[in-house]
Amino acid sequence: MEIILGLFGTIIGALGFALAVFVAVMQAKEQARNAKEQARNAEEQARKDRLMFLSDRIFDSSIPRDLRQPFYEEYISMKGNGTAVKFWLLEGEREKKEQQPT
Repeated sequence: MEIILGLFGTIIGALGFALAVFVAVMQAKEQARNAKEQARNAEEQARKDRLMFLSDRIFDSSIPRDLRQPFYEEYISMKGNGTAVKFWLLEGEREKKEQQPT
């Protein structure tokens, strides 16, 4: 009887250990997955922050246009689009019209 109880206890202990190892492995995989997702989100956020900074410089008409040119070029190279690009192009057209003699 003691042998049966000992054998039963050993089997239960081994199953408990296997379950603990399985849970630890699953937690490690989940943590790795979360770390990858956080890194990807951080990259996306850094890109958004950089595009916001560049668009702020593009819209800042207190800075001469030729000094804002590198910001515009980087903005375009990062696949930025929208109102900052439209503003840049419209501003360029307006300056050309102002420079033309009437």
